[in-house]
This record gives sequence, C-alpha cells and structure tokens, in this order.
Amino acid sequence: MIEVGLIGLGNVGQGILNIIQENQALLTQRVGQPIHIKTIMVRDPKKYNHIDFGDSKITTQFSDLINDNEIKIIVEVIGGETPAYDYICQALEHGKYVVTANKEVVSKHQKTFFELAKKHQVDIYYEAAVGGGIPIIRSLKVGFSANKIESLLGILNGTTNYILTKIEQDSQEFDVTLKEAQELGLAEADPSMDISGLDAAHKLVILAAVAFKSNIQVKDVFYEGIENITLKDMKYAKELGFAIKLLALAKHVNGKQLSFKVHPTMIPLSHPLANIHNEMNAAYLKGNAVGEALLSGKGAGGSPTGSAIVSDIVDIAFDHTQDVNRRNLEPNLKTADLCPFEDTDSAFYIRLKVNDHHSVLEQLLGVLAKAEISVSKILQKEIQNNIAEIVIITHPTKEHQMAQSISELTDIDTVKKCCSVIRVEEQV
Repeated sequence: MIEVGLIGLGNVGQGILNIIQENQALLTQRVGQPIHIKTIMVRDPKKYNHIDFGDSKITTQFSDLINDNEIKIIVEVIGGETPAYDYICQALEHGKYVVTANKEVVSKHQKTFFELAKKHQVDIYYEAAVGGGIPIIRSLKVGFSANKIESLLGILNGTTNYILTKIEQDSQEFDVTLKEAQELGLAEADPSMDISGLDAAHKLVILAAVAFKSNIQVKDVFYEGIENITLKDMKYAKELGFAIKLLALAKHVNGKQLSFKVHPTMIPLSHPLANIHNEMNAAYLKGNAVGEALLSGKGAGGSPTGSAIVSDIVDIAFDHTQDVNRRNLEPNLKTADLCPFEDTDSAFYIRLKVNDHHSVLEQLLGVLAKAEISVSKILQKEIQNNIAEIVIITHPTKEHQMAQSISELTDIDTVKKCCSVIRVEEQV
C-alpha cells in the first residue's frame, strides 16, 4: 500500500481524491500495489461533510501527517507561499516525498527544495505547477532529455488565453470579456496575478530550471500583461496575418546568454500556438535533436491538475522501494547568464493616432530611421475629424532602441497618441 498524506481539499484536492477512487483498479495494476490517501489535512472539517472520504482520516494538524511513518508521500495543494513553504521543508526533512501544484512556492524556493530532497534522499515533484494536466515537466526531464533546448514558448495561463480568444472571436472589448470569464469561474474575483502576466512568470521560472538548468527568480523575468490589448489591435493583427497571445518566451541569446520574458506577442496565424484557444495551455519548444514539438491541453481545473498530481504519485511509487535516482531531482542548478531585457530583440507593432497631415509619415519614419529601425509594414486607417490611425510593424530591433523611439514619436506635434505597442515574433 502506498500511503499518501494530502494537504488541502479544494477543487484540486477533491480532483485527486476522485481520480484515486475512480481509477484505483487501474492505478493498482500499474503500480503493483494500491495508492491510498490515509490522512487529509484541512482547516475546517465541517466544510467537507458532504464529501465521501472513504476510510481516509480528516485532521487539522500537520503533525498527523509528518509523524506518521506509514505516510511516505505528502501532497500539497493549498497554494501560496505560506504556510506551504514550511510544510514542504518539514516533509522533506522528515524523509517524505513531496508532490505539489504550487507554482508560487516552487518558483521562489525550488533550489532550496532540491537541496533538501537530495540531503534527505527523497524527491519533490511539481508537474501540476505548470500547465495543469499537460506533462510539460516530465517531457522536458525525460522525453526530451537527449536534447539541448534552444527555445521555449508557452501559453501558460488559461485565463488570459480565454480572454484574448473571446476578444478576437466575439468582437468584445477586454473589460466585457474579463467580466464574462469571472462569471464562468475562469477568472478570479481579483484577476491581477493572471492579467498582469505574473502567474505565467512564476511558471516560466520553473521551466527555466527544467529546460535550461538555470536558477532564476521572478525578478529576472520581464513580464507585461494583457490589460491594454484592445479589439482594434486584434483586428489589425488578423489583417496583418497575426494572432495576439500572452507568451512566455525563453531563448538563448548570442549563443551565450539567456532571456526570459512574458508579454503579449503577435505571432503568425500559421504558427501552432496561434490556434491554441480559450483556456487551453501549450508549450512549443525547439530541441537541437528533436526539432520542433508542441504540447497542449487543459492548464487548470480540479481534474486536469489532479491528473498531474496523481501521475507524480505513480512515478514516485514506481521507484519507492529503490534508492533515489536523478531522473526527477535537479540538484545542480546554475546561475544563469541573463541577457539584460533592454538588449533583447523583437519586432514591434505600433498603433498611433496622428493628424492627417502630408508630412506626418515622413516624420514617423524619420524617428525610426534615426534609431536604425527599419519598417516591415505600414497601414493607414480611419481618418475621422482630420485624425488618422497608422499601424507600423518594424523589423527586429533592441528594446532600448524602441523605448527611446516611442518616447520621441510621442513628442512629435502631429502625433496625438501612441495607442498600442506589442511585440511581434515572426521567427518563433
């Protein structure tokens, strides 16, 4: 019997319980012995009186899990940094394997967890922390282990992908779509962590360790949200042959440095990520041996996330009677040589409102030419009350050059407003 202690019984915790109960025969066949949730820790047991726990014990005390020698695996699904960090550290120090879906605590403390796990001859698994039910972590550690990962692009937040999909498909503005996502339970009452790109940044920190063996923190990731993406930008993007997605991007720069960014990005409609819609997540990577690969599926929810948690439990169970191996553990993370964000390259989409004047285009192109920024495409639309809308797509340039140019463009008397600046990735 593989005895498990479970911390938390929200949507994910209940998903884990349901999967183990419903698939017990299948799991037993695969592992060779039953998987059993022996003890479940919750704050208020009365809140869960309607749930069938089977013969699982309910407790409010962490000591009931940590001091039980029969429990070999601790599953943490309460989220947040505190008290999850303390629970995970204590579990590892007591020689317990840990499985978690907690992206925040893993992204902030993964190096500490790896060192504790190695010291105490156990391991920590966190497949569910990135991409829900998509096996991104295991694929990178095992399936693509023969490769040097050259780049990774991810749609890692289902809420923002849903909102951008609805803006495009239903011709709705951001605020309307966000409210709809909240009513459907796809966005939190306070959606700021998702909308700002911070959630995806936490996940990218985890993928940096797995794909690039680099120890970084969220402060090392430039992130920008989707709150300024408009229906008009979506329409222009489609007319120009692009889709707009909130992408997490990890790349080698100049063969030496690494770059980690999260921001709204225009990608060609022909790219596989352009067709990832609604709350679906995806990871698109390039390996030096495998070439291009795409992983896609539901990135959140009790059942998909519970599926990833149970798969980690099964993986631990396969080796439970053997010495700890290094298939999962990441004990040798290196300090990344990061390329400063302002020195990274990107093409840009710029939407401006300008006076409809014969010299305005010459002025705009003059500013860009001064910064040695060449232009790929120009559109002029919607002349109303002597105000025209101009859309420019540039060739790749440095972030610092574009930032300076945007400042200079907005200082031109004939420019009324810089409405949007969105990065474009044509070679993804």
